[in-house]
Amino acid sequence: MGNLKYSYQTNMWGLMVQYPKINNWSEFYKGDFSNSVYYLDWDQIIKYHVGAGFKGIELMFHMQPYIEQFFGEAKKFTEFVQQRGIEEVTGTFSIAFNSQDKSLHKSSLENAQKIIDFTADLGGKRINIMPCGGYYGLGPLSKEQVENCAVYMNEFGRRCADKGIIPCVHTEFWGAINKNELERYIELLDPDYVGFCLDTAQVLIMGFDPVEMYDKYHDFVKYFHLKDTTFAYAPDELRLKAGAEFQDNGDRWFWEIGAGKVDFVGLWHKLKKHQYKGWIGVETDGTPDPMATMLLSKYYINHVLSPIYE
Repeated sequence: MGNLKYSYQTNMWGLMVQYPKINNWSEFYKGDFSNSVYYLDWDQIIKYHVGAGFKGIELMFHMQPYIEQFFGEAKKFTEFVQQRGIEEVTGTFSIAFNSQDKSLHKSSLENAQKIIDFTADLGGKRINIMPCGGYYGLGPLSKEQVENCAVYMNEFGRRCADKGIIPCVHTEFWGAINKNELERYIELLDPDYVGFCLDTAQVLIMGFDPVEMYDKYHDFVKYFHLKDTTFAYAPDELRLKAGAEFQDNGDRWFWEIGAGKVDFVGLWHKLKKHQYKGWIGVETDGTPDPMATMLLSKYYINHVLSPIYE
């Protein structure tokens, strides 16, 4: 077995799945000649993961009610995917809402306990979590608000530790913790309870070189979200506007690995240098075809990156 194992997340499928398993595809295909039936049930979606070489799967927070509706309880979903070749539900994704406001920490953390319990029931070991809400409407944050965000995350981390989970801070290019706040925020986090999920496209759009960032914070980075982008070092007026992640003209922020400006070859040399081992996530945002993105990204991993360090 190599040093790296790959998990996959797409928040697209979480909005489209309607069934655990479809037993008669022909009933659905009649009258609908699109590819939509291929994305309607978890049975097929999991087979796509494993067929493409992904042995892990990540879930978005908005998938929780559907998982519970379909399977009754989270651990039954994990059993379902393991029967089809998935080794691990590698984690979930959430948002630290209201972390900038200390007076709201108690209620927000009580609500956040739901994602901790859900992740634990899945057998997940990490929660990738936005450190605060969006910049538009909240930013720029004051020094005190940034400190409040860190206090929140450290407490969230302690609660996660009780369930054997580590929260991995996942920054967004449109988030309230942005390029002027991020490193100061990281310095305030307790590495015994909190880690970092380095999203290669998000940090490059925000204004950080992901290769240099990993080299600097490699001990703190506990996970990755790999995706590419053509919007390196995007200007503030583009990143920080309302609804920034969804372009009015339909442009895509995110692309398959190797289709943009992220230096993945350089990153892989750093992974080798620092001997990173374990799970790496590939994430899909805004793709018109999740399966194509999955296969193109895995092709690039297999043929370009794995020979460097695997």
